[in-house]
Amino acid sequence: MRPGLRILLSILMVGAASRSIAAPAPAPDLPRAVAPLDERVALKLDPRLAAALATPEEPVSVWVSFADKGERSPSELAMMLARAEAELSPRSRARRERAGVSPLVDYLDVPLYAPYVEALRARGLAPYGQSRWFNRVALRVPAGRLVEVAALPFVERLRQVELATRMRPAPEEVVPALPPTGVECATCMQRVTSFNYGSNAGAMTQIGVPAVHDSGYVGTGVLVCILDEGFNFHSTHEALRNTILGPGHERDFVDGDTLASDTTSGGYAHGTNVMGCIAGNKPGTYIGSAFGATYALGRTENAFSETPQEMVNWGMGAEWADSLGADLITSSLGYNLFDGGVGSYTYADMDGHTTVVSRAAEIAASKGILILNAAGNEGSNSWQKIVAPADVDGDSLIAVGAVNSSGILASFSSRGPSADGRIKPDLCALGSSNSLVRATNTAPLYTTGSGTSFATPTLAGLAACLIGARPHFTPSMIIRALRETASRAGSPDTLYGYGIPNGLAALRWGFPGVSVGPPPAAALGLAMLGPNPLSSCDGGSAIRFALGAGAPASAAARLDVFDAQGRRVRGLFSGVIARGEYRTVEWNGRDDDGHSVGAGLYFVAFEAAGHRSAARVVWLR
Repeated sequence: MRPGLRILLSILMVGAASRSIAAPAPAPDLPRAVAPLDERVALKLDPRLAAALATPEEPVSVWVSFADKGERSPSELAMMLARAEAELSPRSRARRERAGVSPLVDYLDVPLYAPYVEALRARGLAPYGQSRWFNRVALRVPAGRLVEVAALPFVERLRQVELATRMRPAPEEVVPALPPTGVECATCMQRVTSFNYGSNAGAMTQIGVPAVHDSGYVGTGVLVCILDEGFNFHSTHEALRNTILGPGHERDFVDGDTLASDTTSGGYAHGTNVMGCIAGNKPGTYIGSAFGATYALGRTENAFSETPQEMVNWGMGAEWADSLGADLITSSLGYNLFDGGVGSYTYADMDGHTTVVSRAAEIAASKGILILNAAGNEGSNSWQKIVAPADVDGDSLIAVGAVNSSGILASFSSRGPSADGRIKPDLCALGSSNSLVRATNTAPLYTTGSGTSFATPTLAGLAACLIGARPHFTPSMIIRALRETASRAGSPDTLYGYGIPNGLAALRWGFPGVSVGPPPAAALGLAMLGPNPLSSCDGGSAIRFALGAGAPASAAARLDVFDAQGRRVRGLFSGVIARGEYRTVEWNGRDDDGHSVGAGLYFVAFEAAGHRSAARVVWLR
């Protein structure tokens, strides 16, 4: 997380506490009509609401920001923060601790003060959205009642809810028949893997997903939240019905219920398309980039209309993901223009801090969540640039652009930089003529489509696998691993960003010969970093080992390679290591004499302090 954002959050905490002390929380009941409009009340109204006052019967959507969260003293605030920490879900706490979030909770985590919300309801003003992060609720209210709401002593400010149009669909492109790029060895394209990705093989191969999967990392144990427009047939489609969903991991923020699908409606398809790219699991037909992860599905987009509710929903979806303990949010939505053009955002506002959806993404990142968002499909129209929240700083959010199967930028893919000159997009993945899961349970079950919408979950799956492989990495470290090993890492630009990721290189990132970290819980720790299976094209397979908590402070250790008959073929390490001292070596498929071993199954054995641990590796030659 950027230092500036931590400072901002600290200011919010201190400022909120100061306000609460100066102005006690409880609000007395007020008469329904408030007149005349005094200066104090006028200052609470955003100037853009002035025009609305001229038509008192016309409803207007407004954010009602509260002055505090009901605290009356520093000690009471401390109690509320302690309560918020105690109420963190186990997953949310664990994620924040891994990400080094400090303090673990802050003022943004304190819930809204319920009596304020009830005071609005008592006046017939029912919020359709709310945010603990921003300490406000969204109301649809006749303009003639704005002054009444502003006069409430616990109300700090009234602002218009942004009326935004979502990301435009991407046009289909004709992809030229060009040879794939970035292949060092022709036989690598023919390499046998443990998984048959079916029609999604091109998208997976382009960013190096097979090597990561072959190394044993498929997203297991990682919670991914998808925010989109709806997920029809996700529970019955052959490629999605086995997706792991935890209890309560489905929410519709548009209709306000817990079902993110509606098979009687055709407006719930985009989320299904997106979900397939990352969660698909039909071997031989269609496999996504993190089929082993656990998923939470949030419907935040209304496909039938562009209403002010949608940007409200995205923020609520992000807060929900945080409360569940999601490790990653993937979002194929984006916003740049107000509905009707009134008060529209401009490119100057794409600075990562201005739009409400970007601010929500910043806060989510500050809670230790890795976020990937589509850069946008604006490259071939008058806007051309990225859309919110893809403009958030690259150490907090990965903005994903689209390339075709030959690695060439799609014409529709939104360009950078951000308004303040930062590299955007951050990375690219296949987003042209993607094979997609179709939102249906009748043939045909698959379709094709284009857009950064599909590049984003494809890349998000790789990120989820890296989170599973490197649980001690912070989100910013995962981002660095992907960026610093991508195809254009040495010369990033405002079209491709840092380029197309290399899953295997990202998996190996950050592991020198010796590294120090918390000791493994078991007596011995042994991990194959990949690739696995291993071929001569790969150079070598990285192996990481360490003495764990159950071992002595130091011990003599050996690491050897054996064939399937138990014959030792290569010694990789022999020496004394200390508990918690991680070492990494590589095996290149050769024996002690430097000769290439025969194709087949081999075992890497780690022995120390009377314990033995082994891992399998397949050598393809």
